[in-house]
Amino acid sequence: MNTRIFVAAIAVATFAVTASVRASQAAAQGQAPTQAKPEQKPEPKADDKAGAPFAGKWTGNVQGPNGAVEITIDVKVDGKKVAGTIASQMGENKIEGEIAEGKLTFWFTMDMNGQQVGITFTGTSQKDGTLAGNVSMAGQGEMPWTAARVK
Repeated sequence: MNTRIFVAAIAVATFAVTASVRASQAAAQGQAPTQAKPEQKPEPKADDKAGAPFAGKWTGNVQGPNGAVEITIDVKVDGKKVAGTIASQMGENKIEGEIAEGKLTFWFTMDMNGQQVGITFTGTSQKDGTLAGNVSMAGQGEMPWTAARVK
């Protein structure tokens, strides 16, 4: 027999005998045999659970009056607060926002031809795992947007 296999077999047998002896001793003393408890992970806080469907990197588009504009969103969630970035053919901007009542809302200011324009995204997690909602821009009304998680 190979020496390594022999040593491994002895180790396994020793472990089994030790476990059996401990169980027998516990039974003799009227105690239930003990088992190693699985490592318990802390339960996520309610705030952490609320942000779970929104945190991460997303790609999608905004349906504007001149056609679709592709977007990439990186959402970071800390409790109910949201931060991150949004990028499109028009540049990259930092976002800030919040999660309330299952809805993601974030906003940023963008330079459009020398004028600062406030833009607000609102959206919810869909059954298929995507995000969908509306974008509000001053003077432009609302436009629909969708995004899928980057794999």
